[in-house]
Amino acid sequence: MTTPRLPKVAGIDSPPGQVPPPAHTVAPAPAVAPVPPAPTAPGAVIQDRLAGWVSDLTTLHELTERLARTAALDDALHELLRAGAALMGARRGLVVMEPGDGLGPDTTVGLGLSRPDLGHIETVPRGATSYGRILDGLSTTPESHADLLAEDGLDPRHREVAARLGYAASYALPLATDGTGRLGAAVWLYDEPAEPVERQRHLIGLYTRYATEHLARLLELERTR
Repeated sequence: MTTPRLPKVAGIDSPPGQVPPPAHTVAPAPAVAPVPPAPTAPGAVIQDRLAGWVSDLTTLHELTERLARTAALDDALHELLRAGAALMGARRGLVVMEPGDGLGPDTTVGLGLSRPDLGHIETVPRGATSYGRILDGLSTTPESHADLLAEDGLDPRHREVAARLGYAASYALPLATDGTGRLGAAVWLYDEPAEPVERQRHLIGLYTRYATEHLARLLELERTR
């Protein structure tokens, strides 16, 4: 019994001129109105929030572990600045250690700022800087300056230094807890007008609370050496 030959499929292996013409023309399908997207289910919103919280907690855990591995005050201050910059989306910053008990040691450490840069910042009148107000006890809460150069009443020297170093916004907060007292202040600088969102403020608050306690332990070790 001979197996019948299958017809060739057009466009695959039919020789030229052997493709049969179409029997009829198909009319175009009528336009269909776009269907509006379905509303997001409440469960999906909750899952997204939970995923965000888990991600934030994981990041916070990793950063505090890195800080806990530092065994010297100077190393811990540099790690604090790096972690804070990552959480805040900033590129530069400085931390000023000036323990409230007056026993020192007093020191200033920068991230992305050279020693001459820090020297320029130190020429700004202390009371005109956010970290100066924190260290002098005039401010006990974080200070956000989203657009420094647009602020009315900004100290002229502060304006000059900000323009010279190329930063346009800052976020500062005290390094202090009820148990440790005030140890210092940390400031992160933004190249453009900006300010951290509520989520970032919450994370940096949790991180610096832990960091301050760690710094207090290292400070005691430093003083006993």
